Amino acid sequence: MRRGRQVEQELLELAMACGVESAYVGADDEVHEADPQVVLSILRALGVAIDRTKDAGPALRARRRGAAERMVEPVIALRDNESSEFVITVPEHIEVETLWLTIEFEDGSTRHDRLVENSCVLSSTIDVDGRRLLHYRVDFKKNGVNVPLGYHSLRVEAVTANHSNSSWHSLLICAPRCPQPSRGWGVFMPLHALRSDCDWGVGSYPDMANLGVWARSHGASMMGGLPLYPTYLDPPIDPSPYRPVSRLAYNEIYIDPESLPELEQSSTARELMNSPAFRTRVGAARASSIVDYEEVARLRRQVLEPMAEALLHADSRRRDEFSLFIDQRPELVAYGQFRAVVEREGRRDIVRGSESPDRSLANDPIANYYVYCQWVASQQLGAAANSLPLYADLPVGVHPEGFDPYWSPTSFVSGISGGAPPDLFHAGGQDWAFSPLHPQAMRDDHYQYLRAVFARAFRHASYVRIDHVMGLQHLYVIPDGNDAVDGAYLSYQADELHALVALEAYRAGASVIGEDLGTVSEGVRERMARDGMLRSWVFEFESTLEDPLPEAPRDVLASLATHDLSRFEAFLWGYDIDESEKIGWLSSPEADARRAERALYREALFEALDVPVLSDAQLTDAAREGCLAHVSASAALLVLVDLEELWGESEPQNRPGTTDGNWRQRAALTLEEIRVAPKISAELDTINRLRRGAA
Repeated sequence: MRRGRQVEQELLELAMACGVESAYVGADDEVHEADPQVVLSILRALGVAIDRTKDAGPALRARRRGAAERMVEPVIALRDNESSEFVITVPEHIEVETLWLTIEFEDGSTRHDRLVENSCVLSSTIDVDGRRLLHYRVDFKKNGVNVPLGYHSLRVEAVTANHSNSSWHSLLICAPRCPQPSRGWGVFMPLHALRSDCDWGVGSYPDMANLGVWARSHGASMMGGLPLYPTYLDPPIDPSPYRPVSRLAYNEIYIDPESLPELEQSSTARELMNSPAFRTRVGAARASSIVDYEEVARLRRQVLEPMAEALLHADSRRRDEFSLFIDQRPELVAYGQFRAVVEREGRRDIVRGSESPDRSLANDPIANYYVYCQWVASQQLGAAANSLPLYADLPVGVHPEGFDPYWSPTSFVSGISGGAPPDLFHAGGQDWAFSPLHPQAMRDDHYQYLRAVFARAFRHASYVRIDHVMGLQHLYVIPDGNDAVDGAYLSYQADELHALVALEAYRAGASVIGEDLGTVSEGVRERMARDGMLRSWVFEFESTLEDPLPEAPRDVLASLATHDLSRFEAFLWGYDIDESEKIGWLSSPEADARRAERALYREALFEALDVPVLSDAQLTDAAREGCLAHVSASAALLVLVDLEELWGESEPQNRPGTTDGNWRQRAALTLEEIRVAPKISAELDTINRLRRGAA
């Protein structure tokens, strides 16, 4: 019995050392302990040599020995105007006087001096397998070392006869708080839903620019939508913007070919675009109420491919700019080559190519097409962001068969997937079907992949929403083959990931909004507040029978709902309850109870808004306008207005837990119709006036 308890304790200690949390507090406020077999599966996925529970002891000792051999952590995160301390671990047989500390700053300058000259203080000692280790605390500020904001390289060297070749490297991050936004508001419209009189069945980056010009004229300070990363639009199609092929690339389906100079260089593209058959297909796609992604992707590609070929053989300034783009963005060249291989061989585990991909695209027209699309998509998105500051959305994961696991395979964990534990909305939990990031391998690689992801997210954005911001601290993961209820949390170095986000936000001059809805672990919101991240505040979540008109606090981005919620009308009249009952999420008695509760809430909301007795449609409009006015007049720094709500759109963009129709719904009005609709303009002007009044 005693041996059994020891083995169990060793498994818990090993799990903790590897970042696997053996228990969590659920939405029911109860402690849920992970099944030992779930813990074992996650440990194996992380690369721990363990087959059975009794292997935990040897694996734990091996891990401790490995940690003992490293003098300094692979990553050190310092925060501007805060503590500048970190710990160096020195084996007892090494004289601390023989150690040198070298910092190579981002600007190319170097500082090199003895460790003992950096206010080095012995703080503690530990024994690992009979080896005594000394922990020294180093404080740069006490020694007058000013570490500027940025990424730097730190090296500890033992320069003695016996240890002259010993050195340990670390990424040194010095980060500020995230930039704070001015009080403002913005419009929300998914780009796939944005319609115009001349679109090809989906919105485009220039359409977004036109939307920005119009929204700015009404006082908006930002515009946003769903993530704009590439997705798989060929069979098996997966248009979800939250399972992109890559978080490093751009979505080519939103390119507008007609505004590109290469159209003049390609007679093939012009003749095709002007042909009656092509124009008929474009007209049919434009008239559809949903996005036919496969057809739209074919239309775009049939024109863009000869345009890409024309540029490749052109002798022009544009060709020189494209060549410079290729030299500066090797990851996007690799992305184009990856997509070409996938087209030829199908989606599967592709062996990673060379670190420096071949930049010559002349012999691979498919790769050239994809790289050309990345170039022009980046240009057109940048032009859209110039029309009105962009509110961008960074998804928490990528497609498991996507480019990023190919480009940086050690950054991901196979054999488990990210998700969420059971809560009030999903009793069975959620499996989001993407490979989570590897907590230790990312650190060992100095977060090269994640730094690139954040840099891409902020490249054209003035505001960035971090989807599932709790993922910077820990992520619920599920072993392959298990139900979503059988998972555990995998923890990350939250201080380091928050520092990465804050530094990239600072460099871009952008504000950060964390999606912290639902069950959020302790410490997440405290870190957000420390870093100057805004929280997400959703009226439909906060409004209750007891308090139908809650006040939004200051440090939030406030909205009526989100893209994952039912429309306001459905929320108001309980149609969302009907749908939950229909698909089996609620039993009939549960649904009846919720309808009765919603009816009481509805009356309380009408009374709080002082809405008179009207028809149902008029009540809906009056309640929506009143709630939106209440949120707009609040102390919230930012307010996001879903444009589709202003004309009473009934269909949501996404129904979580379902697949049919998601991410395909197009707006009922075109941009041209929106511009001349007096009611919409009047409501936006009211929102702008209330926002300015609140200031």
